[in-house]
Amino acid sequence: MGAAVGGATLVARTTAAPGSTGKLVFTYDDGPIEDFTHTYRRAHRKEGVPGCSAVPARSVGKGDHLSAAQLRTLEDEGWEIMSHSLHHRALGDITVTEDVAPDDRRLYVKTNLHGKRPGDPLVVSDGSRSTTVTAAGRGSDDRGEFVELESRVGKSFAASDGVTERYADEVLRAALGESRKQLEAHGVTVTNIVMPYGAYGARTQELAGEYYTAVANGGLAIGGRAQIHRPENTTLPHLSRAMFRRGKMTEAELGAFLDRIADADALGILGGHSWWQERLPPGRIRTAIRMAKARNIDIVTLRDALSEFETTGTTGTTTRTRSATTEAGDDGLAAAQRETTGTAETTVADGQPGFGWLAAVVGVGGAAALRRRFGE
Repeated sequence: MGAAVGGATLVARTTAAPGSTGKLVFTYDDGPIEDFTHTYRRAHRKEGVPGCSAVPARSVGKGDHLSAAQLRTLEDEGWEIMSHSLHHRALGDITVTEDVAPDDRRLYVKTNLHGKRPGDPLVVSDGSRSTTVTAAGRGSDDRGEFVELESRVGKSFAASDGVTERYADEVLRAALGESRKQLEAHGVTVTNIVMPYGAYGARTQELAGEYYTAVANGGLAIGGRAQIHRPENTTLPHLSRAMFRRGKMTEAELGAFLDRIADADALGILGGHSWWQERLPPGRIRTAIRMAKARNIDIVTLRDALSEFETTGTTGTTTRTRSATTEAGDDGLAAAQRETTGTAETTVADGQPGFGWLAAVVGVGGAAALRRRFGE
């Protein structure tokens, strides 16, 4: 049996689940004004549930982005404000696609996102040898996309050795720490982050826990997207989410994802964008909210999902099954990142522990982050 919502049909559960059956977090990236005018006003507020807006710190109050006053209003209304880095940089490792000679002043790469801001320092490495170069711009030719450099590389690298380039530590730390500091200067509390482009490289994974309780879309660090969170596959800060716009997730797949959350009494995270190109109108968001309510899933912010539990105990383990490179990101902004959601990657076995497992997971580095504000 279904119920019409916003032109869609709700997919009802085939079996009833007694009591609370897990928690669901909605996250929205990039901080466009539509987070306020559409997603909040026309979806979440009407359904009486919160969401999370992930905001690049330098975009606040500029153009068609959320203002500082709107951030505070959202927080006052029960929303969580998350970081989305400082300048919306891709904070992961990008594959170098061609051999590099010492005199080269171009790096041919899978995607040239790291050439967007001239002057950014980049680390080129094959895992055993590395050098630091400076981006001067970006472009493409018949050989592919490239990052232009201010000077020659100075070393040789063979692409077959798995060469990558990433931002140097000073850029990563500014993107993580300074973004939080600047957002909190607007009068909101920030404890979690969504990585731009889903880019979550090895060095970023090492640094993220110094600044945040959780990375909402760190799924590639724990075995893929659309994971639900249980102790055996989770260690903070690495969490996973599923993108739920049209074209990324069908209504049937959304229902299956919610069933997995409910059946395991687990935590699930959905992600999307409020801007019009995303194909995630308020009606579709309300459909997802009502589908979750029909399964008796609590809709909360990520901070609330973590903080309402004890912050002591032992950690779970993190499953690492794939490289967290930028080209595998989940926000759909780069051509190389437009992949399917993968909602069937992990199934839920019967008899899994209830949602109280977060008491164990939050304790690892998360307890301090929940109590701490950046710079205090």
